[in-house]
Amino acid sequence: MTSPNEYQAPTGRPTSFDEWLQAFKEQVSFFTGLKLDVGLPRWQLAEVLPVLPFVGAGVGLAAGLVFAVVRGVAGPGWLAAVLAVGAAVLITRALHEDGLADTADGLGPHGLEPSRRLEIMRDSRNGTFGVLAIALSVLIKVACLAQFGGATGLVVLIGAHAVSRAALAYPLLAFSPVHDNGLGARVGKPSDNDVWIAIGIGVVLAFLLLLGKGFFVALLAPVAAVAAAWGAAHWIAKRLGGYTGDTLGAVQQTAEIAFLVVAALLIAR
Repeated sequence: MTSPNEYQAPTGRPTSFDEWLQAFKEQVSFFTGLKLDVGLPRWQLAEVLPVLPFVGAGVGLAAGLVFAVVRGVAGPGWLAAVLAVGAAVLITRALHEDGLADTADGLGPHGLEPSRRLEIMRDSRNGTFGVLAIALSVLIKVACLAQFGGATGLVVLIGAHAVSRAALAYPLLAFSPVHDNGLGARVGKPSDNDVWIAIGIGVVLAFLLLLGKGFFVALLAPVAAVAAAWGAAHWIAKRLGGYTGDTLGAVQQTAEIAFLVVAALLIAR
């Protein structure tokens, strides 16, 4: 998600392993607090969507290792869950949580015109809806993770982050950015193939990770995440007329929570 003034002239979609590795590093530098030495970004997000599930898997791996280590030293499940959720927030600089809070503040009140909702979302101060959305999302994540053992929590977190990042691709294809100069507009317009490849990679990766926990949870958790992202993206677009950078974060959080809820309900304790 780089602005026209912050990336080199487009060179087309990456075609070699080295170029895809460079694209992966660029998106890691944006989506996390890790600032890799990549120079000026060469590609907009829409040109490199298949790297998204791998960026998410990396975030999930880091958070999952925190969870597994705490559980491995006989730590209580709730403590491991809190620390794992906190680790993911720190790694990503609360990028998506901030988007969830702003989206909730803008879409929460009744009877507002889209222009007024967007004005509220631009306000950096969090309102009642935003605070409640963050609090509830953290509580739900912790409650879902707390019941898992270390190894289960690890694979669940990797899968949840991978497929929820992949689901970000859908609103980029289905809708247009609300602003012509905002963060949402800077990602570019993706091709159909890249969107479905990204989502497919995320779903398959999550399926394989959870397959040892049962076929139905391995199938239903990724499907639930994608379905939740689809529903959230359409609900938001109906009220705003499209998407923004903030609403992309809200879509990611919705997909991640849906994945964790299904996993918590279907994986045997």
